[in-house]
Amino acid sequence: MKHNTVLNFLTLIAGLGASAPVLATGFVTLPATGFTAPGGTSAYTACNVTGEFGTDPNGSIPPTSAANNTCAIFRSNNTVPPLPGYVREALVTRPLILKQALTFNNSITVGSVIDEVWRKDTRCIYAARIRLNNVDYDRRTPGQQHFEINDFLRGGFRKRGPVSIAYHFSKSQPAADEVLYRAGLTYTSVVAEPGDPVQPLLDIAPISLNWVTFTTDVNYLDPDGSSVRDSSWFFVHSACTAAKPVELAGALRFRQLGQEDQPPVEISVPGFAPANADTRR
Repeated sequence: MKHNTVLNFLTLIAGLGASAPVLATGFVTLPATGFTAPGGTSAYTACNVTGEFGTDPNGSIPPTSAANNTCAIFRSNNTVPPLPGYVREALVTRPLILKQALTFNNSITVGSVIDEVWRKDTRCIYAARIRLNNVDYDRRTPGQQHFEINDFLRGGFRKRGPVSIAYHFSKSQPAADEVLYRAGLTYTSVVAEPGDPVQPLLDIAPISLNWVTFTTDVNYLDPDGSSVRDSSWFFVHSACTAAKPVELAGALRFRQLGQEDQPPVEISVPGFAPANADTRR
């Protein structure tokens, strides 16, 4: 991708933090105090940073059992639970509808997200997978502008920690998924400029105990040549209650950060969350 400066949906920011740690395959806990990183502390952990956050036109390298597998889990298919003993309790496909003055009809469906919940007693796994459409979301601009998702956020985890994350990469689609580059217990989105460290420090991306942010690079037709329309499956593992999961307005957020001169855009849709959750930052 051609990277411009940063979009942080709380403030405009510039610069990143430190290098990525090496962690084990599987779910990775996001500590409430953050991760030790060169130069300080970060809310983010690195997962699969091959492909340089989408700047490499050759794309990222898929995780395997032997390499590039931090944060990755491996399932034979999407009906297998992310962890043993969990049962799928809810599944909904939600449209991603862009509603803003960029569009002539003020309503364009740029893609969809599968939203799932898996349960084992009072532990839940909230899962999501994004697919983007071949659609021009800004028809007043010459050419075809495809919506891009650089960050996916899921909210509602305050008082439900410790929270852990993972992703599942699938090769079974017509084109393979995009990987998860990093994830953090934060509401703040940060664009990675070429050569920047992977982990933004807390003065740039402060911790939010209510939000998990997944950094990826999904676009049906990416101007940088690394076009991937499907995300991996993104998982958040947390405490829940015996109550059924609730559908919380604004719990899922999809951010285009302007990495190829696109306007910064956020799409917000309902999503499953623990009972009594909220979307405060």
